[in-house]
Amino acid sequence: ENSLEPIVLSKYGKLRSIKSFLENFSKPSFVRMTGSGSALVAYFQSKHMCENAKKIIDKKYKNYWCILSKTI
Repeated sequence: ENSLEPIVLSKYGKLRSIKSFLENFSKPSFVRMTGSGSALVAYFQSKHMCENAKKIIDKKYKNYWCILSKTI
């Protein structure tokens, strides 16, 4: 758990919006803010769900980076 997450999300509505979108899209395993808020991370059960989320995020949040990564 990240103790800074509630503070950052209350201050920055856009991050709260992105996190909420990720939490409600294809039921990810979890969505968390990293460290002091430099990134949001979402883990999905399948590559297909992850790719779908990326496509929509790229369209909806054009000014933000979104990358796919595989856990080892």
